[in-house]
Amino acid sequence: MADFGAINRPNFLNPDGSMSLTEYRRKERELEESCRQFEGQMFGKLWKDMLKSARTIGGEDKKREYGPLEDTVVEMVSEHMSQSQGVGVWKVLYDSLHKQLPKPVEFPAGG
Repeated sequence: MADFGAINRPNFLNPDGSMSLTEYRRKERELEESCRQFEGQMFGKLWKDMLKSARTIGGEDKKREYGPLEDTVVEMVSEHMSQSQGVGVWKVLYDSLHKQLPKPVEFPAGG
């Protein structure tokens, strides 16, 4: 099993384990974007596999003349869907992972 704890990550946390509100908001945006990207990639792969299965069942399992173009269109549509409203998988994943972010600490103004 891989040891992901060994990856050298920058430490944005304060010594007490908290992070600033600005850093917290940045982490929230990064997490949301990552979840949306995951949803887009997941559905792109799913649709490509479904199209492949449909061609096989339909007896048209021949060389795809425009295969790379079809794959690109599926990827673009998947990405666009996830960046707009999506189907909601990203939100479920985001809500689950958001709970693991350290709580922000607001620092007094001028100090």
